[in-house]
Amino acid sequence: MKSRYLVTILVFVVAAVALGGIYLRLQQNNDESPEGSESATVDSARAAAQSTAAASAFATGVAVPVEGAVVERGTFVLWVNAEGQSKALRRAPLHAQVGGPVVAVPVREGAWVTAGDVIARIDPVEYEISRKEAQGALEQAEASYQDLTLGDETIVDPEVLAVRQSQARIRSGLAGAEARLEQAQYNLEKTVIRAPYSGRVANLVVDVGTRLAANDSVATVVDVSSVDVDVQVLESEIAALEVGRDATVSFTAFPGEEFQAGVVTVNPVVDPVSHVGRATVRLRNPGARILPGMHANVRIAGRLYEDRVSVPKEAIVERSRREVVFVFEPESEGASTGRAKWRYVTTGLENEEAIEVVPSEDTDALAEGEIVLVGGHTTLTHDAMVRLAGSEGGVGGAP
Repeated sequence: MKSRYLVTILVFVVAAVALGGIYLRLQQNNDESPEGSESATVDSARAAAQSTAAASAFATGVAVPVEGAVVERGTFVLWVNAEGQSKALRRAPLHAQVGGPVVAVPVREGAWVTAGDVIARIDPVEYEISRKEAQGALEQAEASYQDLTLGDETIVDPEVLAVRQSQARIRSGLAGAEARLEQAQYNLEKTVIRAPYSGRVANLVVDVGTRLAANDSVATVVDVSSVDVDVQVLESEIAALEVGRDATVSFTAFPGEEFQAGVVTVNPVVDPVSHVGRATVRLRNPGARILPGMHANVRIAGRLYEDRVSVPKEAIVERSRREVVFVFEPESEGASTGRAKWRYVTTGLENEEAIEVVPSEDTDALAEGEIVLVGGHTTLTHDAMVRLAGSEGGVGGAP
């Protein structure tokens, strides 16, 4: 009976020791990771596996594969993000300037045309007749003028001669006949509707047989060699924008693709109700892939800060509630293996990709050209052996 009690007590003692060891292990891990940090959201099983692998590699001298990025000193950019829609560089709505039935439409909607190409033709017969009538009236007026000025070649006084010729033009109706012929010729020319510049045909609303009146819509020619994107920018950010600043544009129609652009206008007026201003960026459109009306996400270089040291945001990890980076120290010059050196840093400005490292008496500085770890480093310990698998540059995001 006593032996049974002894066995039971022994089991409880062993269980208590095991639970105590687990608690101490968990407490140690909690001390290494600050509360509320992003690492606390990582899956616990995955973190434990990585930690075990890293510790095992360090203990056995096996280099842990990591990725690095070069520290650069330069212009740090705070980007302004906005949305907008693309629009054609130029847009020309075409209207009939004379009436009549359409007898030819040599283009189709979406077709590419050059300046002067025919979009549509209106039946010219009526206007040709009008031109001939005007031509005949002019000839009659010229004959009448000749009769009225017959013998004027004998007049010596130039002032008298000028007065007689002016009076003769009025009496003969020569001036009015010349104007009517010009009008008839103009109307005849306007039976042919042409493209004012190179572009694509849009909104074509006529076909052969359509009867047009003056000012009726025919089509629109859009110049899409370049496109503009108007964006709405908060008043707190628009003051930082300037004409000529770099921008990148991405379109919902082309996922994963970015287009380089530049700021061409900044509206100096801010809407007093919405408290937003307007800026326009322009980008080249080779192949006319970008169509007017496409939704766009625009990123514009806003405030610029010169001579700043920055690293990718992925390089920053937290240890004991302090910001840390791991700097790669090669075994020898040019070697891809080395040690991961733990450094405390103080951070400053940040954008979507990078974060500034600022000088501080309490933390370490980073030098231009050093390599910081940005991948595979979250579970490393100081002085762990690592193998550099890749690197990136341009961490400051300067335009």
